[in-house]
Amino acid sequence: MVARRPITIRKERFYPHPPEDVWAAITDSHALAEWLEPNDHQPIVGHKFQFRCDPGLCGSGVTECEVLEAEPPVRLVWSWVHVPKDPNRPRPKPMIISWTLSPKDGGTMLILEHSGAENIDWLTRNMMRVGWGFMMKKMIARVLSRVQEGTFTPGAIPLEKRYYTCKTIPEKYIR
Repeated sequence: MVARRPITIRKERFYPHPPEDVWAAITDSHALAEWLEPNDHQPIVGHKFQFRCDPGLCGSGVTECEVLEAEPPVRLVWSWVHVPKDPNRPRPKPMIISWTLSPKDGGTMLILEHSGAENIDWLTRNMMRVGWGFMMKKMIARVLSRVQEGTFTPGAIPLEKRYYTCKTIPEKYIR
């Protein structure tokens, strides 16, 4: 059941890395594939892209997105819609994922605001609340170990250590 009141999931995390490196961790499609899901992301306003993994508890495994804002290395905003497993079910309303990066104490404060979470069911919403916290605390930090001067080098999180499965996903999205 969806909620009746607006719900925003908000997480923030400090990284001892410059904003350009944190920007690379949240915009490079290969970095995103390692800490989030396989994708065809480009940080260009208007670019429509998908996150893809094998179908599972949260649905079809497809999340359709669009870049709504991209101001490197300060702000990135996506629309975000989970595609239902059953094609006859209506799609939920889009949610908005906003990333804000601020220089702080020789590093970067990264703030995530996931608004519109009332448009998804309770279980998925709570999985996302926990998931975003885990991703920001553990996974982005690991990816940042492979970012230097704004460039990501794949290999921070080996395929077998990622939280998703991707047996049905084309290889070009996974690596």
